[in-house]
Amino acid sequence: MISCEHGGNQVPAPYRYLFRHCRPLLTSHRGFDPGALVMGRALARYFSAPLLAATTSRLLVDLNRSIGHRHLHMEAIRMLPAAFRQEIIEHYYQPYRSKVERLITEEYGDQTGGA
Repeated sequence: MISCEHGGNQVPAPYRYLFRHCRPLLTSHRGFDPGALVMGRALARYFSAPLLAATTSRLLVDLNRSIGHRHLHMEAIRMLPAAFRQEIIEHYYQPYRSKVERLITEEYGDQTGGA
C-alpha cells in the first residue's frame, strides 16, 4: 500500500475563510508536498499497490502527525476552540487514518500473534 498524506493543498469549503490570506502559504511546502501525489501514483502503478492519497492541505490537519502533536494543525487552527479542531479531526484525520489501518489489516492481518 502507498500512502500519500500531503498530496494537495485543498481547503474544504467550510474552512476556506480561515485561509483567505494564506495563499502563498498554501502553495508553499508548508501547505503540501509538491510532487508527492505524482510520485505516489507512480509508485502505486510500479508496485501494483493500492494508493491512498489525501489532497486536503496539511495546514488544516497534518495526517502524518499523531493526535496531540503540537503541529497537528497550523497556528491559526490551533487557536480555535477545541470543538472546532475536533470537528476537523473527525471529518478529515480519522477517516483517512482508519482507511490506512483497514488496508494494512486487510493486507497483513493481525500479525501481533495476539500480543
